[in-house]
Amino acid sequence: MAKQVSLKAGRRDGLGRQQVKKVRAAGRIPGVVYGAHTKPLAIQLDHTEVEEAFKLARSENLLVDLQLDEGGKTSQRIAFIQEIQHHPLTDQILHLDLHEVRADEKLHARVSVIAIGEPEGVRTSGGILEQVLRALDVECLPKDLPDRIEVDVSALKIGGNIHVNEIKAPAGLTILNRGDISIFTVLAPAKEEVVAAPTETAEPEVIKQKKEGEAAPEKGEAKAEARPAKGEAKPAKAGEAKPADTKGAAKPDAKGEKK
Repeated sequence: MAKQVSLKAGRRDGLGRQQVKKVRAAGRIPGVVYGAHTKPLAIQLDHTEVEEAFKLARSENLLVDLQLDEGGKTSQRIAFIQEIQHHPLTDQILHLDLHEVRADEKLHARVSVIAIGEPEGVRTSGGILEQVLRALDVECLPKDLPDRIEVDVSALKIGGNIHVNEIKAPAGLTILNRGDISIFTVLAPAKEEVVAAPTETAEPEVIKQKKEGEAAPEKGEAKAEARPAKGEAKPAKAGEAKPADTKGAAKPDAKGEKK
C-alpha cells in the first residue's frame, strides 16, 4: 500500500506569478487540490514538512491526509499526489497537484515497476537486462494503492521477456496497460568487432626504358626542331606546286617580237 502522510495546508489567496513568488519566498510550496466532487482550491503547504514527508517515501505515490485550514475552520480531506514539479537544477519542489479522492472510490495512478533478482542470462551468459516499461497504469481504491510493483526477473534467460499479462497484480489492483507489452527482456551480450589495421600499399615504381642506342638528352638541353638552312627553300606543303627554277633560263628577245 502507498505510504500515507499527514500534511497541513492553508488557503492561498490570489493567483498569478507574483503571488506564487511571494509564497515561495515565505518558505511555503504553492499547490492545488481538486477532485470530481469539489472545485479546484489554491493552497499552500509548509516546505520543510513536505520535504520530510517525501524523504520517508519510496516513491511519489503518496496518499495525503490533508488538514486544510479555511479561515479558522479545519477540514480533513484524503488526497492523492497527482503531480510534482521540481526545479530542473536543484530538484527542489516547486508545486504540488493533489487529487482529492474518497475512500470508497477508485482512482487512476502510475506505479513504478522494480526488478528483483539477477537474471540467469546475465549471470551465466553475460547478457544485459533491459527494462522497457518503467511504470504501469493502475486502477484501485486508495487503500489498495501500492507505492511500487516488484517483479522477479531471476529466471530470465537470453532472449527471455516478461510481459504485462505475466504480472501478478496485488489484491484489489487492476493493471490498465496492454497485456502483450514487454516490461523486461534480457539481451545477448554485444559482440566486439575486430577492426583490421590498414595495410600500407606501396606505389608502383615507374621505370622508363630507353631505346637501345638512344642517348639520353643532356640536362638543360632542349629538343631543337630541325630548321632549314639559311638560303634553303622551305619544303612545300602537300599539294602545293613548287616554283620553277628560273636561274639560267633565257629571257625572251624583244627584237623578235612584232612591232
